[in-house]
Amino acid sequence: MSSPRLDLLIYAHDGRGLGHASRSIAVGMACRRLFKDLKVLFVSGTTMTAQLIGPAPLDWLKLPAYTSKVVQGKSIGDIGLSNFDDQDLGKLRTRALTQIIDLYRPRCVLVDHMPQGKHKELLPALTTTKKFKTKWVLGVRGIVGDVDGVWSDLARTTFVQNYHHLFWYGDSTILGSQTLKQLQNHFSITPIETGYVCRMAEFQYWRSEFDSSCDQLAGVISIPWIGEKTNIILPHLLDALMQLGDKYGLWQIFLPKKNAFSQNKVTKKLQALNYCQLNEPGQDYFDALLNCKVGVIYGGYNSLMDVLFSRTPSLVLLRAMQDLEQQNHVKALIESQTIHLILREETQVNTGKIAEDLKNLLVTSHHPLKTPNLSGAITAANDLYNLIKN
Repeated sequence: MSSPRLDLLIYAHDGRGLGHASRSIAVGMACRRLFKDLKVLFVSGTTMTAQLIGPAPLDWLKLPAYTSKVVQGKSIGDIGLSNFDDQDLGKLRTRALTQIIDLYRPRCVLVDHMPQGKHKELLPALTTTKKFKTKWVLGVRGIVGDVDGVWSDLARTTFVQNYHHLFWYGDSTILGSQTLKQLQNHFSITPIETGYVCRMAEFQYWRSEFDSSCDQLAGVISIPWIGEKTNIILPHLLDALMQLGDKYGLWQIFLPKKNAFSQNKVTKKLQALNYCQLNEPGQDYFDALLNCKVGVIYGGYNSLMDVLFSRTPSLVLLRAMQDLEQQNHVKALIESQTIHLILREETQVNTGKIAEDLKNLLVTSHHPLKTPNLSGAITAANDLYNLIKN
C-alpha cells in the first residue's frame, strides 16, 4: 500500500527578517482554518517559527537555519547556528528538501520569493516531483525590490519550466500595477493578485480573548533583528523615551534577547525605567500592538502588515538596504494615505526627531485613512485548495 500524500508543502527560506516565513505561515493558517481536512506542512529554517505560528494547528519541520548579516546595505551569508557556512548549508538543505519532498509527495508546493530557493536548494526537488505531478506555486511580496534571486534568468527559467501559478501578495489600489506588469513580463504568466498577506489577520482566529481596552500602553517598539546601525539607534530611542517620561503610560519594547545586545548598557538602562518593559518577540506582541497608542517599527513587510492590521500610527525606521524594497513600500503606503506613518532613515534620526515624532503620533487618531486589502492569505488558501482538489 502506498503511503498517504501531503496536500500542501509550504517552503520559506530564512535569513534576517521574518517576512518570508510570516507570509507563508499566514497562508498555512488560512488553509488549516478554512479547509480543516487539508494535510499541510510548513518547512523552513526560521528560528522564530513556533512564535509566529502560536496556537494555530499548523505543523512544521525545522531545517538548519541560514544566517546573514548586512554589510554596507547588502545582505551577506554568514556562519549558521549549526556552524556550517552559508554555501555548505545550502548544499545540505538541498539534499534535505529533496528527501522531504520525495517522502511526503506533496500534491502542491507553495514557495515564497525565489522559485529556485535562496541557494538553488529547490532545483533537484523540482525534478523529483515531476513523477508525482506536483503543482508548484510561487508567492512574491508587494514590492519585490532589486533582488537577483527573483529577476535573474535562472529564476525565470525555473519558474517557466516548473511552476503553475504566481501569487502577488500586494494591493494594486495602494501599490499600483507596475510590479504586476514586471512580474507578468518576467515570468510569462498573469499573476494572481491576492491582496496583502497578514499573519496577524489569521492569528486572531487562534487567540483567546484579548484585553482591548484602549490606551493601556503608550507604545510598542519592535526591533525584530539586529542590524548594522542598531547600536546607533538604540541610544537615541532610550534618550527619547527618557524625554517623554512616564506620563503617556507603559512602553513595551520587543528586542531579541539572545544576542550581544542583551547585556548592552542601553538595554539595561531601558530595563531600569519603570515605564519600559523589554520582551522577547513572540505572541505577546499581538495583544500589545492592538492595545497601544503608537508603534515604532522597521519597514519590513511583516511589520508593516502588523500596523496596518492594528491601525497603529507608527514611526517607521528604514535600514539602508540596497534593494530599496522597504523604502518604496513605505512611501507607497504614505502616499495612498492608509494609516498615519512617519518615515525616517535609520542613519538620519536623532533623539530630538524621535521624541518629536512620537509626541505627534501619540495624539494621532487610529482611524484608517484608507483600508488596505489584508485578505491575501484567504485568497491564496482558496486558490491553493482549488488547485489541489482539481
